[in-house]
Amino acid sequence: MTAPIRHGALGVLTGLALACAGASMLVLVGAGAARAAGVTDARISTSYVMHGRVTTAIRVRGEHRGQRVTRRWTFTGLSCTGSVCEKLALRRQRSAHRYDRLTLSRVGVGSYAGSGRFYVGLRCRGRRYRRGLVVPYRITVEVAQAVAVQSIAFAGQLTATYTNLRRIDRTRCPVGPSHDAALYSGAAAPLPGPPAVAFSAAAQPGTDSVAFTDTSQPGPGGAPIVGRLWQFGDPASGPADYATTSPVPHAFSAPGAYPVQLTVLDANGLTATAAQTVVVAGPGTAAAKAVAAHARKRSVARTALSSPTS
Repeated sequence: MTAPIRHGALGVLTGLALACAGASMLVLVGAGAARAAGVTDARISTSYVMHGRVTTAIRVRGEHRGQRVTRRWTFTGLSCTGSVCEKLALRRQRSAHRYDRLTLSRVGVGSYAGSGRFYVGLRCRGRRYRRGLVVPYRITVEVAQAVAVQSIAFAGQLTATYTNLRRIDRTRCPVGPSHDAALYSGAAAPLPGPPAVAFSAAAQPGTDSVAFTDTSQPGPGGAPIVGRLWQFGDPASGPADYATTSPVPHAFSAPGAYPVQLTVLDANGLTATAAQTVVVAGPGTAAAKAVAAHARKRSVARTALSSPTS
């Protein structure tokens, strides 16, 4: 009977490695098809192509009401448990390929809000003010659609608002009150997916030891791999049958074929597993050792006969 690996932090994998010697594990792999419409809790943890419409533009250079814009917003979930993150780190594209960074806090089911500011350079009476205009703003984000991947809900679509109530002119040439606002909606690009798990095995000649290296790559969305669990299929080795580091050597208990399995966990809580059969030849038989020893003796004898005498 297999026991499932639960989605969670690295400590989950570590705890399994220490406490589950001799137990096998089943990893949930693949994206589910469950979808939910309306505001709902879901992880916002990838990039989104946001299509916006300017709803207000008062004395804002290069902007007008009704203007359409397309921007890329990239989110990283912070303090996440299951499908809910308490905070979001946002890297927000704005005009002229500039980017802002701010942190959003959860304010309700599937809803986040946060405030930031950016600066605009201005010229006044022949002088350049690099931060002549201060633009404080507020961003709100809501999950409009969720997609289940391995039992974790991810935001497939978002709606958002950008609001600036007052731009602050620090120069000696103010042009009067100015402010702007916009509405956005966008889709995940891409939707997060499980990591691409893989590993290599390098046998040490003449021994029962094999060196294993995790070669896994992040899945769609780019969430880094934060944990791993090796199962070497060698219960006779006791607690050494499990490991959580990479690269890692394992000395098998005897020559033979072993089903080795690697499970990886990414920062989104998604897992994936790869397995391969590793054949361990071992140090060889006694007869083979005797033949090798005899060959070494003959080589030494030949070397002695060919050496010049004084």
